[in-house]
Amino acid sequence: MVDRLVRNILRIGLAAAATLLCVASPGRAQDAGTISGVVIDAGSRAPVPTAQVQIVGTTRAAATGDDGRFRIAGVRPGTYQVRVLRLGYQASSQPATVTAGGTTELQFALGQAAVSLEQVVTTATGESERKREIGSAVSTMQPKVEQIAAAQNVSQLLTGKIAGVDVQQAGGTIGSGSRIRIRGASSLSLTNEPLVVVDGIRYNNNVANSATIGSTTIGVGGQVPSRFNDINPEDIETIEVLKGPAAAAQYGTAAANGVIQITTKRGRSGKPAWTTYLEGGNIKDVTDYPANYLTTSATSTATVAPFTGTRCTLDSQTRGLCTQAPDSVFVFNPLVAHSPFLDGRRGAYGASVNGGSDQVTYYVAGNYDKQQGVFQTSLDQRASGRANVSMQMRDNWNIQIGTSYLTDHLRLPQNDNNTLGIISAGLLGSARDNAVTQGYLSGATPTQIYAINTRQDINRFESSINSAYQPLSWLTATVVSGLDYLNRWDNELVPPNKVNFGSLPDGQRQSNPYNIYNYSANGTLSAAFTPIEGLKATTKVSGLFNKELIRGTQAFGAKLLGGTSSLSGASARFAVSETNTDNKTISRLLREDLAWRDRVFLSGALRNDKNSAFGQNFGSINYPSVTLSWVINEESFFPKTPYFSSLRLRAANGKSGQKPNFRDAITFFNAQTVTVGGADVPGITVGGTGNPNLRPEKSKETELGFDAGFFDERVGMEVTHYNKRTDDLLVAVPLPPSLGLTTTQFQNLGSVSNKGWEFVMNTRVLDMERVGFEFGLTSSTNDNKLLTLGKLPTDSPVPPIVVNTQQLHKVGFPLGSYFQRGYTFSDVNGDGIIARSEITLTPDVVYLGNPLPTHQFGFTPTLTLNKMFTISAFFDHKGGYKLFNLTRRFRCTFFNCQEAYDKTTPFADQAAAIAASALGTDAGYIEDATFTKLRELTFTLRAPEAMTRYFGHAMLLSITGRNLHTWTNYTGFDPETNSSPGTNFSTSDFLTLPPTRNWTARVTVNF
Repeated sequence: MVDRLVRNILRIGLAAAATLLCVASPGRAQDAGTISGVVIDAGSRAPVPTAQVQIVGTTRAAATGDDGRFRIAGVRPGTYQVRVLRLGYQASSQPATVTAGGTTELQFALGQAAVSLEQVVTTATGESERKREIGSAVSTMQPKVEQIAAAQNVSQLLTGKIAGVDVQQAGGTIGSGSRIRIRGASSLSLTNEPLVVVDGIRYNNNVANSATIGSTTIGVGGQVPSRFNDINPEDIETIEVLKGPAAAAQYGTAAANGVIQITTKRGRSGKPAWTTYLEGGNIKDVTDYPANYLTTSATSTATVAPFTGTRCTLDSQTRGLCTQAPDSVFVFNPLVAHSPFLDGRRGAYGASVNGGSDQVTYYVAGNYDKQQGVFQTSLDQRASGRANVSMQMRDNWNIQIGTSYLTDHLRLPQNDNNTLGIISAGLLGSARDNAVTQGYLSGATPTQIYAINTRQDINRFESSINSAYQPLSWLTATVVSGLDYLNRWDNELVPPNKVNFGSLPDGQRQSNPYNIYNYSANGTLSAAFTPIEGLKATTKVSGLFNKELIRGTQAFGAKLLGGTSSLSGASARFAVSETNTDNKTISRLLREDLAWRDRVFLSGALRNDKNSAFGQNFGSINYPSVTLSWVINEESFFPKTPYFSSLRLRAANGKSGQKPNFRDAITFFNAQTVTVGGADVPGITVGGTGNPNLRPEKSKETELGFDAGFFDERVGMEVTHYNKRTDDLLVAVPLPPSLGLTTTQFQNLGSVSNKGWEFVMNTRVLDMERVGFEFGLTSSTNDNKLLTLGKLPTDSPVPPIVVNTQQLHKVGFPLGSYFQRGYTFSDVNGDGIIARSEITLTPDVVYLGNPLPTHQFGFTPTLTLNKMFTISAFFDHKGGYKLFNLTRRFRCTFFNCQEAYDKTTPFADQAAAIAASALGTDAGYIEDATFTKLRELTFTLRAPEAMTRYFGHAMLLSITGRNLHTWTNYTGFDPETNSSPGTNFSTSDFLTLPPTRNWTARVTVNF
């Protein structure tokens, strides 16, 4: 019933908006006037585009064009305050008196500011407020053209750029996603990914884990596609990051991991302004892959097979089992001799136009992007379009309608965490060449692997409606609603007699279509009063609704008929399943804001959520929050000195949560065939043991900080300390087998703490006519600790939870910490070989390190010459964490690694190999992954102003390199590599394609 109601509301809203767009009068009332003007840079006197011009106290606003001009028509006669806001500039306000039929002309000269308190931030209810009014840290990014060229998707755009946000790249496979953590990880069983909101509506950001269908249902190894990267960077106006419950409490049961809010571009009144671009580049794998080694015994003939008793390892020699034969060392690298790698390439082009009248403005864009990765079967081809329309229906009523469409065709190669992989088959192959396998694993040569056709086809539609109506000067109504719809088809074909591995010679087909819906709707009434002079009080009441609906089918069949490519050609091993999930959240929000002389701001809010995944014995949950912001430099007692130009103090405290997974709170059954009287009849088994008392996980955060400007705002600084605690963690508790239920049941038991500091600095060192130099610095720390896992019904503590063989959730340590038996070693007999007897193990497992970075910083210097040529770089550093070098460990298990045979290798390498293969500890392969990377280097050339004026076009050429150099002591391929990006905590470098090196050239023309 609720579903039908929401759909009807959306349909009626769209129809009404379209009708109003058609019938709205292009003229304005006879008694209305116009406010127009220009916004320029106070230093250079150049026009400032995309500045937000607002009539304070109304819903009326406009954005400046490329010429810096703006126009707001249909304004009722009267005296108003007009405010101009722009990221990177100080705000400016002027009074404007509007007369009937008249035009009031204004000019604003904005001074640049390293600390911007006037940037507008979107709230959970779709409204907007200035940063100065918010008591929590909100990071805002407005992507530049050269930044978009350097980062070819949204994940890369965020990498290292925002303090407290850790974007962990999975590797270099085209189309694969990243793991995003904001202020650490808090949940053992639920997702730790942030909530993503685009233009006010919830955006599906599922990744692969045990709790959801994730972003794919067909595994090709560890790599998974990215739903977050479905967002087109070309359409982004701003990215805002709310980093924790203190900032995101008003998002309720979804925001414990932070919120990424994306606002897309809007139109500006005036003649059509076009932007076109064309870019192309190369994608290269620059990794030095190790060769395969083999040493044979003097008592047997040499063989190319790596799994026979003829191999003579150092371990075997020290135990007297063999001696090396003369000239018996074989070394071969199939990944070099018979390289499967291509020189990848990327091409993209697109165009956008914005413009409009006083009543209607528009932004329309279209883009096409095609990438060929470094493997033959690594391909991505996508096309997207977006249309945003803003309508001023009356002087007190506006509507914004936005819609976007994406079609994406992705082919994924077999690789990563996968023995049947392109890199895997080479790294685990032979130490000698031969004509059949070319040194690769038998049955897994690149030619055979290329025959496996794994694809994902996407059609994604997103639409939103945002309307603000101000019937009275003190009352405003805001409505935001929309739908994010994803049609996804995961499919794989293995043709018969093409892949000689396992059962694959039979051929097989898998086809999994899914339809995923995410509905959002909320309405807000906002009443503003001035009880006494200088004090403004605003009361807001909101109702919110969200629904996530998933409908999917998975079908599999094997033994394909030759020449067929569909399930109808399969004749064996049929399997089919169906997914149906439906989750709803209904919320109420009450908020009170107090502002004293526009410099002291106190805000309190209470959100109440009821979610369909809560246990039936648990009703609803409240999320309170309170924030305080004091712009202290505007007080009369603040010293007026250019050396210390601005200061804002802020504090915030808030709660938010995460809902349990679908069906965690209910007991459900699975179908099972049973035999009764010699006949098969349908039966059931318990699929899950629900907990009717199940509650959401709750996170509470306190945040303190300040923003300061120095030297006439040439240096800006933001410092924040946060302390977040998450309680009622969902823990899978063992159940007695005598109950006849499942082995575990989720209960709310544990607690986790995340504490840390964040630091941001922006500077303008030189700002001269011919030379400019500036730099930005971001830094953050995170101290993560599992405080408790609670107690079992027997009153004994819940034992440590195993993540995998190397990682545990253990009280007193970071989540997912590495634990293994440690060891010491010494070449006691001086023979240059570490023997088993020369390694001493610790009695028990010991803590080896954190899987997530404990500190990181980014440094971005930029040099500008003659306002035409710019050189910028980005250095990215992460440290204080470990990575399991499983590739190296696995190769030694296959007896392919150099240290298994060569006594000239370091003792530490020999000891690690023997400890893993013979003594059962992987401690030697859990390595420090600290690195510093030259992430980006960009050269930008702008056309001279005289040329721009002559041709009427503004042109820009940018050349960007990415992942250019890495400084690290990590011995694997790359310390960023992660073969399990879709999991919460598993981190390992396992047969994974490392991040590639990319160079991109882009030409942008504005006219």
